[in-house]
Amino acid sequence: MLVHPAPIPATALIVIVDDDPFVRTATSSLVRAFGWQARAFASAPEFFAADVAARMHCLVCDIHMDPLDGIGLLAQLQAEGCHVPTVFITALTSESVRRRALHQGALCVIDKPIDAAELEDWVRRALEETAREG
Repeated sequence: MLVHPAPIPATALIVIVDDDPFVRTATSSLVRAFGWQARAFASAPEFFAADVAARMHCLVCDIHMDPLDGIGLLAQLQAEGCHVPTVFITALTSESVRRRALHQGALCVIDKPIDAAELEDWVRRALEETAREG
């Protein structure tokens, strides 16, 4: 039996949280070029203040940020009942950090500099997962 992927809405909102302004801008531009909406934030507190969690379809988040790192951000979202497919990006990774991120429920950890095709593939997977869960 052939299983067709769930349709991905063009209005899908991808939230990017990264403290590096260049990465934030580039990632937002890529997401828009892929045909989706993007909202970008410089920190976890800025993201939480915007109150967009309930409307996002995928989170693309840096791991190493202050005052709350990306893994802590995802844990807080989950504690609040928000379960969103998450793609972590990082310039500084170790196997223990990668395991922590995946154990917290991330789909993947992508190393910086970000490969556009890899990002598109993982965000598409995240959106398909969101569409299936309805």
